[in-house]
Amino acid sequence: MKIKICKKYPKKKKLVKKIILNYPSAEIKIKSCIGMCKYCKLMPTAIVDGEKIKKKSIKKFIKALDAK
Repeated sequence: MKIKICKKYPKKKKLVKKIILNYPSAEIKIKSCIGMCKYCKLMPTAIVDGEKIKKKSIKKFIKALDAK
């Protein structure tokens, strides 16, 4: 699983730790822009295997990854 996270998300370190805990084989990259500027600063957003995902909380974001 390839995950690209925007560097502007304030809790990106916490998000990365949670992703690694649940998906140790995931490739995580912190990018300067992922094209979701309206949401990056407010909620967990990422591009996962080419699909854009945004959720209100980190917990809901991890659940969305479980569904993939």
